[in-house]
Amino acid sequence: MGAGLTRRGAIVGVVVALSLVAATSFAGRADAQSAGDGLIPEGDWTDAQVTQLVDLIHQTEAALPAKFPTVATRGELADVLGGMGYHNFGATAPGGYDHWINNGWLFDDHLVDPEFPEALVYQRQGDGTWHLVSAMFMLDPAIDMDAIPEDIAWLPGWHGHPELCVSDADGSFRGITEPDMPSCPEGSHSAATPLMMHVWIVDNACGHRFGGVGVEGLHCDVEMHGGDMHDGDMHEGDMVPVAPAASPVTADPNFTG
Repeated sequence: MGAGLTRRGAIVGVVVALSLVAATSFAGRADAQSAGDGLIPEGDWTDAQVTQLVDLIHQTEAALPAKFPTVATRGELADVLGGMGYHNFGATAPGGYDHWINNGWLFDDHLVDPEFPEALVYQRQGDGTWHLVSAMFMLDPAIDMDAIPEDIAWLPGWHGHPELCVSDADGSFRGITEPDMPSCPEGSHSAATPLMMHVWIVDNACGHRFGGVGVEGLHCDVEMHGGDMHDGDMHEGDMVPVAPAASPVTADPNFTG
């Protein structure tokens, strides 16, 4: 009988232990998922992916203000960012968004690296200053949707803008093509952009930090788009023409290396 009790006791102990493991695993998953609330878009993310996305946000929150002006006038941005190799794309999107692009960093070895963002997004505020709100990571122009490196291809928000027209003289924005106007204005040409994705360092109207900014304003859809973002892929419900003023969010960086 003593042996039987011992055996039953061992079985109970195993069941309790397995229950504790399951509870701990569930709690860990709940913690991982809750960490992404308000930061990452809805999706069937694994715990590891949630952790990577949240870490990318925190790294970007830490790296951008340490390297670039966070609040500046347009002239100050031209001086500072121009000296770092950035130029203004020349189109202020609805919501007051400007893109500053570093063409030289399109061809380096840094991919989705907050220390080397290929582009920066600034938002104009009511007082006329411009606030840094997002990094825009861009790939080498030779990389298409099917060739995005596997370790970053799953990140939300990759898209391109083949509808843009740029100046023949300096490559600045000159308009977009439309179904009823497929040609670019005189003195400009069609120039499909490299693939890109945004990581925000402030909250925005999307409810997550991976919304994009096109010439029509903020778009919250994060599905991959290789086509025309303003003709079918950008859904009316996902467009937010006027976003609220930037609201900084502080977070403790949790670097993954």
